[in-house]
Amino acid sequence: MDNASDAQEIISKLSTLTKEVHDTLQGSFFDSLAYTKKIKIEQKLGKGCFGNISKIFLGEHLKNARPLNSNREYINLATDFLKSPPVSIPKGSVFFLTNNDIGQHLPQYIDFYNNTHEALFVIWDWDSQHWIHMSSRLAISSDFYISAGSENTFLLSHFNPNMIGPVFVGAHQWTRRFITEHIELFLEERLNVPLGPHAFYDSYARRNRAIVTVSKTYPTVCFRNNDYKLKSDLDNLKEWAQYKSHWIAPVLAGVPIRVFNALITGGIPILPSFYKNLPEISILGNSPLYYETSDLIEPTMINEAAVAKFDFGGESGLIQRISNAIENHHIDTHCERIFLSIEDSINRIINNDKSYECGYLGSCNSRVCIS
Repeated sequence: MDNASDAQEIISKLSTLTKEVHDTLQGSFFDSLAYTKKIKIEQKLGKGCFGNISKIFLGEHLKNARPLNSNREYINLATDFLKSPPVSIPKGSVFFLTNNDIGQHLPQYIDFYNNTHEALFVIWDWDSQHWIHMSSRLAISSDFYISAGSENTFLLSHFNPNMIGPVFVGAHQWTRRFITEHIELFLEERLNVPLGPHAFYDSYARRNRAIVTVSKTYPTVCFRNNDYKLKSDLDNLKEWAQYKSHWIAPVLAGVPIRVFNALITGGIPILPSFYKNLPEISILGNSPLYYETSDLIEPTMINEAAVAKFDFGGESGLIQRISNAIENHHIDTHCERIFLSIEDSINRIINNDKSYECGYLGSCNSRVCIS
């Protein structure tokens, strides 16, 4: 293998692809789109219905979210609501949806958005790192667009100037009340091998190789279908609470939900080292450990370090980690930060205020940090 020539070929290919992307983004289409989006949202906000976000329609993937602000009302939509979208919509309502709530019903959603003029549409895109076609269409067809990570934010900002975040997904599988009601599960004896079932995706060969390599040492790091969706909430919680460490192989630079599931059940996430270069990762604190490529071949040492980190804090440290995660990484907190940021953005649009003081929404230095 000629590493020098291979590197040159790869660099040339990436340079060409990147130039094509940047050339495409120079098109006048994006100037026209940005101006159209500005006029449309100003017309909506000019009706004076959105001073405070109070009535919020949630997609099915946010069904376990509960409002932290008593002035907000969450209304859960049916899984297939886009087959027959609501007609009587109170003025000032907000539809808060994820890309997964829309999925195969994208054409119906676009029609619903275009024909509904007295409600705001906020899309929280949980797969913005790789599903570019869906992400771009949703960014165009929303009033506020939120990516779940910093990857592709520059590209996607061309499709909607009213971007919020990025905002990580957070733990959404269980309500905060459900977690605290079963706190005794987290205090039971745990296994010293890492939990790491992952879905298999053909498109991500390097990720697949990483999982296969680790599985030779730890069979609990493996490929598995989405059978967890068939389990009860309690059974899923029990599985997460059985392990001290959690091996995580993301799709590209995405931060998967399993990171937050690990944190909120008191475990130690083991994450790829490139995460340390993502600005959002700073909100995860000092719980995670970070593996290099060499750790895939010999993962024992880093897993043992994770187990030792779990054991060192004892029961009090475990409870503290869970408490911190419930406060900072549950879907309830992330949703409230989003709504506070949207209210701030609405106020700035109405007052033609071009400043920005919010900072990264996940950081407690953010202007919209929940105290």
